[in-house]
Amino acid sequence: MKFSRYLIWNFLKMFFLIFIGAIVMFVVIDFVGNIRTWLTREMNDVVDYYSCYLPNIVYLISPVVLFLAVIASVGNMAKHLELTAVQSSGRSMFRALQPIFFFGLLVTLGSFVLSETILPEANYRRLEIMETNAQKRKNKRVKEKRDFAFIDSEKASWFFRHYSSVSKAGRDVLLLFKESGQLTIRFDARRIRFESVDEVIKIFERRPEKFLPSIDSLKTILASRDSCWLLEKGFKRNFLPTGNVVTESFFYYPLYEVETLPEDFINERQTGDEMNTKEVEKRIGVLRRSGEDTRTLETAFHFKYASPWTNFIVLLIGAALCHRFSRSGGLSQKFGIGLFIIFSYYIIIRLGLKMGENGALSPWLGAYGPHFIFLAIAGVLLYRSFRL
Repeated sequence: MKFSRYLIWNFLKMFFLIFIGAIVMFVVIDFVGNIRTWLTREMNDVVDYYSCYLPNIVYLISPVVLFLAVIASVGNMAKHLELTAVQSSGRSMFRALQPIFFFGLLVTLGSFVLSETILPEANYRRLEIMETNAQKRKNKRVKEKRDFAFIDSEKASWFFRHYSSVSKAGRDVLLLFKESGQLTIRFDARRIRFESVDEVIKIFERRPEKFLPSIDSLKTILASRDSCWLLEKGFKRNFLPTGNVVTESFFYYPLYEVETLPEDFINERQTGDEMNTKEVEKRIGVLRRSGEDTRTLETAFHFKYASPWTNFIVLLIGAALCHRFSRSGGLSQKFGIGLFIIFSYYIIIRLGLKMGENGALSPWLGAYGPHFIFLAIAGVLLYRSFRL
């Protein structure tokens, strides 16, 4: 018990020292790389940027910090024959290292929670801050579209001359509804905007004669909604089964039965790093309904669950290397071999993601495959080191 406390204390001490040092180094390198940008910006932008960047830095460096911490703490103990003394007493080294493994699991869980809560908003905000940077204009976010179509499902199709995600409004809109493949309703409107129900009701109360349908129960219909699309200045055409077409003009028409949201047209959070798993899953559903390719987001969705396990797998590899090479006298080799394995791990992770996005592998296999490979490597190293 005393040895376990001594071991975990040494490990945690090295972990937090390396962790703080890595963050400082990361920030300094990034700051120097963007020094020309920051000289033209206000100090508030710099502070906001690095406040938002900090969660991403923590997420990125935690596996490497865990590896270096276990190498520095356990490796140093092995160098001074402390591990040999423990083994001579008949105690299992694998059991002695279990507190470190448990800490690795906590970091793994913490990484997942971070990626689901703080990290998406921080990444989005950080990229928003850098959007005005001339060096980043090639990655400028799409906030407006012209002459574009959106197929929400087999039943609804939207066509815009212009749409802005900032104002949540569009011009020259054509909206088609189908039933069993047959066109049933067509809307042609000069303008469309996404309004709160309270605002729609205010407009209705001021000018009820301008609304279509002219119903007294509009408040009741909209009571279950927070907002809806409001068409302005257009025509509604009903295509009857008999072949006849009934045309009605309107000044305002609330689309209270349409579930399509503004972010379905233009999602400003354009990468999986800016969304949590629920948001990614929802976006995948929208893209599927519109017939667009979802492989990139599907890969990102699975990777959000797979990526945190890098922490635990890297920790297992580091612990196995420390113990194995401490017995053979090759303690200095563990750094080179370990860094080579970790570097290979990251390369294969990126390769798996690209193959998942391009369709060479399924999104699931592209995201999880590299982790299974290196978990197997960690298992072999642990078995050979501790003879489990």
